[in-house]
Amino acid sequence: MMAEKASRTPGRPKPDIDPPYVLRITGVLLGVCLAVALLLGIVNQVTKPRIDAIQAEKIRAAMSQVLPADSYEPLDFTAANVTAIYQAVSDGKDTGWVVETSAAGSQGPIEMMVGIDSEGKVTGVSIVKHSETPNIGTKVVGDQAVLDRFTGMSLEAGEITVNGGANRFDGVSGATVSSRGVAAGVNAALAAIGVTP
Repeated sequence: MMAEKASRTPGRPKPDIDPPYVLRITGVLLGVCLAVALLLGIVNQVTKPRIDAIQAEKIRAAMSQVLPADSYEPLDFTAANVTAIYQAVSDGKDTGWVVETSAAGSQGPIEMMVGIDSEGKVTGVSIVKHSETPNIGTKVVGDQAVLDRFTGMSLEAGEITVNGGANRFDGVSGATVSSRGVAAGVNAALAAIGVTP
């Protein structure tokens, strides 16, 4: 009798599913999603040209910083870790190259511009984008005085190495991985140009 009573104990009533209501809610949610997607597309169309212009200006400023020139003509060239190469032109003469390169840092890629003169020597390094650790890796990528240590270096004495070797770059203590990342980017730029003094 107890078992019979337990089986008859009323539980929660089963909810009735109303198919028209479910379809109505689904339609409303789908409409909201489509409206949001449309708005995001419109915002993207409106802001993309401005974002592209800001990025182009940032790249142009980085190129001017590493090798001042009247114009920078893109070259059709591919090499490992090299995104783009530009011929620097001033007064109608080729004055060197600006190489856009990327190398592995401690927290992700370090994107940089490397200026190289016609003799194959570094004229400057500018970091375009990075995700290095604040107060550690940024002691390298965020300090122009450290980046300026590459100025004048070339592949004449071999590949640039960090804290040792014939072609030595003195890295920042505690930020060796970031120092090696920037050195690797500079080496890739110099190797892509292939001019040895």
